[in-house]
Amino acid sequence: MKRFLPVLLAALLLAGCNNDNKVIMKGAFTVPAEGMVYLDQSEVDRSTRVDSTEIKRGRFKFVTEVTGPEFYQLRFPGNEFVALLVMPGENISLELGKTPVAMNYTVQGSPGSADIRLLDQQLLVTKTRLDSVRNIYNALSIDDLAVRGPELQKTYTEAVEAQRKFNIKFVVEHISSMSSIQALYQRLDENTYVLYQPRDLQYLKIVSDSLSVRYPVSRHVRALKENVTSELNQMYIDRISDLAMQLPETKSSPELPDINDKMVGVSSLKGKYVLVSFWSTTSEASMNQLPLLRSIYNDYHRKGLEIYQVSLDPDPERWKSVVRFEEIPWISVREPDPANPIYARLMNITSLPSNLLYDPQGNIVNTNLTGRNLLIRMDQLFNQ
Repeated sequence: MKRFLPVLLAALLLAGCNNDNKVIMKGAFTVPAEGMVYLDQSEVDRSTRVDSTEIKRGRFKFVTEVTGPEFYQLRFPGNEFVALLVMPGENISLELGKTPVAMNYTVQGSPGSADIRLLDQQLLVTKTRLDSVRNIYNALSIDDLAVRGPELQKTYTEAVEAQRKFNIKFVVEHISSMSSIQALYQRLDENTYVLYQPRDLQYLKIVSDSLSVRYPVSRHVRALKENVTSELNQMYIDRISDLAMQLPETKSSPELPDINDKMVGVSSLKGKYVLVSFWSTTSEASMNQLPLLRSIYNDYHRKGLEIYQVSLDPDPERWKSVVRFEEIPWISVREPDPANPIYARLMNITSLPSNLLYDPQGNIVNTNLTGRNLLIRMDQLFNQ
């Protein structure tokens, strides 16, 4: 019996852990309802069915387990749906009314799901208003458009902006809640996010930073973080392109002295793909990247690739010594004032090493190329 006791305790502990992760989702209709209910697990860009059940006497129930915050969607007959944000251990009760169900339901036992309800219902109100304005506008004659068109356009714009401000307020007030992700990615239509202005990217960054601390292993948070990085990179590319339109060519692409004080510019390498790599001999990560760059150079230099490596070393002699000792075969140049590096600032380089790729026309086509992503990109360019 004594030998059995530890095993029994361990089993009870495991059962307790599983129970802590269990989520119950049950619903009751206040109007006649029948058919199937489907439970989908939701991501930003897709949903996956995980379970289904039949509505019996106006009721249904799902039981599942989660280890952290998860987004779900309940789908009902008639293409009706309700979104949920569940947490481990929640016992969620829904009361569902007439069509549209998304506008006529209540939820208890899940604060996150209550937040999602608030967001989705406000968005549905706005979409209905926009559809109404659009239908009136499309039905006007050419003569009526001249009179009522500007007013309707103003009404439409004001409704879009009101929804945007609503979502921004929600994000600010729920900065540490996963429900803020829903606010970030809501759409007015298939092609238009509610937070559509370029400066709204700051809210993605703020939420990403906040949730990364609270939910560091959540795949939803990791996906948000990757999206923020991608959007920021694109914004940086757009900024560089804008600067290129305003400044001389030598200002929008590096032109720097090599170890022999000869000026070498990226613009002189047009016709080739140019990997611009910012580094420092004092950066361990930069030194560790050298074998990868050497392998890439050996494989693709004859196929049209050039590497243009920009040093941010404070000591020029140390940089020259390392370049010679390592017998670096590609172009190696240095920012003359690493404490105030012109091109590193222009290209928003915030960590070392950092790699950017120019196409043969001299346009930046990729940023943040490191490790496996760099190898994949090279393979796409030269082996396919």
